[in-house]
Amino acid sequence: MISDSRVAVVTGGSQNIGLAICHAFIEEGYQVVSADLNPPKESVDGLSFLETDVSDEASVQALMSSIDERYSRLDALVNCAGICTEVALKDMTVEQWDRVMNINVRGVFLMTKHAFSLMTNEQSERPAIVNISSIEGLGANPMHAAYGASKGAVASLTHNIALEYGERGIRCNAIAPGWINTPFNEEFLNQFKDRERVDAEIKALHPAGRLGLPNDIAQTAVWLAGPKAGFITGQEIVVDGGRLAKLPLPNL
Repeated sequence: MISDSRVAVVTGGSQNIGLAICHAFIEEGYQVVSADLNPPKESVDGLSFLETDVSDEASVQALMSSIDERYSRLDALVNCAGICTEVALKDMTVEQWDRVMNINVRGVFLMTKHAFSLMTNEQSERPAIVNISSIEGLGANPMHAAYGASKGAVASLTHNIALEYGERGIRCNAIAPGWINTPFNEEFLNQFKDRERVDAEIKALHPAGRLGLPNDIAQTAVWLAGPKAGFITGQEIVVDGGRLAKLPLPNL
């Protein structure tokens, strides 16, 4: 089957930022596939689900075969699947380290490697890859050593993909989100008794005057994958409400 609509695959597309990215691509007229371990909790017109373990090569190959059979094209790939473990480096096990690296870095490698033939066929139009990195690849948070290292690797891999795939017309960029107000972060914040104070302190970190929303990342992803960003490749776009731009000051 050959699809007339542009096709996007979003890893980790069944929840949080990934699901917001799926919605944004659907609004732009794409047919979208969530490649995730679990299906979305909600039914969305224009969104399909294919169970995928991005860290497993056979699973990724099966996904791409299904995309080829259904659509015969792939115009946008968003590598959003990722996990974080909160463990001090001295206490981290090799298994914990490897799990983060396997999903966050190997997943990007495998998806990008096996998307190549689909993204370079005659049906695919202005193909683009968007990787979700993090400001934690540029700075550090306590007990996030594996996560930060993995996101730094994603940013570096983005540069190499842009270089190697550019001659075949594929652009590749990364988005480095800051604090995005997802259900996961809400659960974290809810553990604090003085929630108003905590919210005020986190908000004060951001010159934009608010926390990020999943749609902030989603709209950036759609823009980077589209023709208006046609001369942008090999870049990491920081979407953090100005957090990294603000130098810390002592509480005098």
